[in-house]
Amino acid sequence: MKRIALRLIPAVVLAAAAGAPALAEEVAETPDPNVLRVCASTRDAPYSERNGQGFENKIAAVLAEEAGLKLDLVMIDNDAIYLVRDGVDKGLCDALIGVDSEDPRLLTSTPYYKSGYAFISREDRGFDGEKWQDVDREGYETFALRYHTPAETILKYTGRYEYNLIYHSSLSNFEDRRNKYTQIPASLVVSEVAQGNADLGIIFAPEGARYVRDSRTPLKLTLISNDLERSDGLIIPLRYEQSVGVSRARPELLPKIEAALVSGKARIEAILQEEGVPTLPLS
Repeated sequence: MKRIALRLIPAVVLAAAAGAPALAEEVAETPDPNVLRVCASTRDAPYSERNGQGFENKIAAVLAEEAGLKLDLVMIDNDAIYLVRDGVDKGLCDALIGVDSEDPRLLTSTPYYKSGYAFISREDRGFDGEKWQDVDREGYETFALRYHTPAETILKYTGRYEYNLIYHSSLSNFEDRRNKYTQIPASLVVSEVAQGNADLGIIFAPEGARYVRDSRTPLKLTLISNDLERSDGLIIPLRYEQSVGVSRARPELLPKIEAALVSGKARIEAILQEEGVPTLPLS
């Protein structure tokens, strides 16, 4: 297996670079055609971890090896939603793993897996729901979730949102959400269900699969089978295809990524299976 270079770009450095173009140029490097530079977050477990053991970090290693390139895993000490801004746009990296297909900010590969939002339940509760409306059941009042996701909309449409506001705030230590990005860790969503503090969890399945798999309390991860239709008729999909995103400044990388996705297909599927990620047929 090819050697993986792991670099940490602190958030403070990135902030300085944003206000000082000269420093940004000093941080960025001229791309080496023999290196695949992939940006990843230190705050995005289980996708990415500071030690490079997130499952998307492992997929990046497979792609680099299949493409005959050395992997430079550029770890950015900021939340994953900022990887395009703080990584790709600053020229620190050329690719991101696990972006929504057709992300307009990037050139996107053919999707390599599809998954969706899911319920997390304790097996001893016997919850058998698979539609988003199934949260509206007697005895199910408290729901763990992550902010900025369709899970919040599900609770709003089933009349459970306001009841859970204080509970959700407690999961983020009552951190003020105004003018800043605040998030609830995926591991905490799962542990709240396991400990009985929440009746159900609602989460994007790849985010929760590892923790459901490793829970000492038997848990069940059930994909939600239908999409959410808002009152204005807008459909909010609950199932998403995932692709590799490539910098628009490096279009020559996309064919190499596409070929690596084909040759490394079995290896990538094995990573997802080991992680416990439930997948759906690609369209």
